[in-house]
Amino acid sequence: MKIFQESKPTQGLPQAQRPTILYIVRHADVHNPQDVLYGRLPRYRLSELGRRQAEVTAQVLAEEPLSAIYTSPQLRARQTAAVIAKAHPDVPVRITRLLMEVLTGWQGRPHSELEEINFNFYDNPVNPGDERLEQLWARLNRFVGRVRRRYPGGAVVGVTHGDICFLARSGFAGLPIEIASIRRPHVYPDKGSITRLTFGADLKETYPISVEYYAPNDPDPEWSQGWVVMKKA
Repeated sequence: MKIFQESKPTQGLPQAQRPTILYIVRHADVHNPQDVLYGRLPRYRLSELGRRQAEVTAQVLAEEPLSAIYTSPQLRARQTAAVIAKAHPDVPVRITRLLMEVLTGWQGRPHSELEEINFNFYDNPVNPGDERLEQLWARLNRFVGRVRRRYPGGAVVGVTHGDICFLARSGFAGLPIEIASIRRPHVYPDKGSITRLTFGADLKETYPISVEYYAPNDPDPEWSQGWVVMKKA
């Protein structure tokens, strides 16, 4: 996968001809003293570090002409979205279940147990209703399709969770929808990171013009100094 720096997409076109831009944001750091997979468990809020990370992410998006902000129902995502929304007081913030955390019976278990299965809870379900990776990809696509139809030529933020961010980056870059595409050696989306999907005006085109990644809170300057292209048409 070729990586190189890319400048910001132009806005100097008529609305109908502009690309539709979707910013997929991973929530910031979470207060998790027991080091468990918090999943959809309630009351997992941002830590103090997370609030600072969210502020940094919000600064990146502060000047963007946003049409809407969507967020997962989970508290940590809603709190991250609220920080981003401060710079956009007239932009609606909407909650959608399409962006919620993966449903898995592994939630509540310590990360040490997840390491034994290489964090592959998709192929190691606990309950019959546990989400599979293909299901996660399907609801991400429903969200993307909805945004493209509702806000053609606009820019929208979606605040969600790590694996959904990873699917957005890898799946729309053309990698197969399988566990190998969202685990090492690929770089996992950093907390507060942004995946930018730029779609052309033709709704029949499934894949974006470009997929870019920016992790402003990452200590590695390769990812924290600006947008990095992961895929370009």
